[in-house]
Amino acid sequence: MLPLGGSEGHKGYALSVAVEILAALLPGLGFGVDPRGRHNDGAFMLVIDPSAFRPLDEFKAEIAAFVRYLKATPPAEGFSEVLYPGEPEYQAEQQRRRAGIPIEDSTWSQLLATAARYGVPRLDTLHG
Repeated sequence: MLPLGGSEGHKGYALSVAVEILAALLPGLGFGVDPRGRHNDGAFMLVIDPSAFRPLDEFKAEIAAFVRYLKATPPAEGFSEVLYPGEPEYQAEQQRRRAGIPIEDSTWSQLLATAARYGVPRLDTLHG
């Protein structure tokens, strides 16, 4: 795969501008370093109904084929596989559903102490 912008590799400047317009300027949050101190926590969500463009089953089948295409791409040197957007998070979710959510010992101790202080019984855990 080529860098965003093709072989010229403009590093996504136009995409960055579009995101800034939609997520910051549209909701009135300013841009860049705003000296007036407006919050920089804007968001923009684009919701599309694929069935408005084509039969949903066809779209889903083509998405599945596209994912297979992405996964069949040889990974870059130093990587074991090509991941599509959201895949690392999905893998982490599945792992945590199987093995539990890792919590640092100090955080777990604080949670137990707070629970004890308020009379909340300790929950059974998978690993401790």
